[in-house]
Amino acid sequence: MLNIEDEKNVEPKLNPWTSVWLHPRKTVQYVSEYKPESFIIMIAVLAGLVHFLDQAMSNDLGDIWSLGTILLVSLIAGPLLGILGLYVASGLYHMISRMFRGSGTFSQTKSAYAVSGIILVLGGLIWIPDLIILGQGNFMSDYDFTLGHFAWLFISLLGNLTIGGWSLVALIAAISEVHRFSIGKAILVVVLPIIILVVIIIIIIALTLPFF
Repeated sequence: MLNIEDEKNVEPKLNPWTSVWLHPRKTVQYVSEYKPESFIIMIAVLAGLVHFLDQAMSNDLGDIWSLGTILLVSLIAGPLLGILGLYVASGLYHMISRMFRGSGTFSQTKSAYAVSGIILVLGGLIWIPDLIILGQGNFMSDYDFTLGHFAWLFISLLGNLTIGGWSLVALIAAISEVHRFSIGKAILVVVLPIIILVVIIIIIIALTLPFF
């Protein structure tokens, strides 16, 4: 039989890959307490791969690169950018959280960011049928799509929007949990960097526009 002290040390049975969808708070607690750094890095690597493919599609890289080149570069650059993004984004969220008197550590903030990344990684599995059905057409600005292709594009887009929104909800809940914030304050922490980035872009455009 386990005594009380032993029971406290027993790892709870929780699968972050499934629990994050409905229980992001419990998931970030579990990841922060029981999962090693390698788990968080793995999520960052996979999320970086998915993000690179998304950016390759948005920037029509298929117009200048072959499908093989895009996939090869994504396998090399995606993980590196994912790890870089993990530390930069977590650092930014942690800095803003501390400004609002958040109580979490940087490691916990990193866990919160990773938890939201789990959803993006699982959602990124849609790239498998995307590549099978559309191939290089995913990354081209002008491609001879059939009606069936357009139908799949709509399904894929709807799925990506849903995944992106759910990941954002999970990030807000996770930040709220690790820093003991209200949901409103957690939303502000997550949205503020986006607002700052938009303002910076507007300023840069305003300053450079007279030169064109």
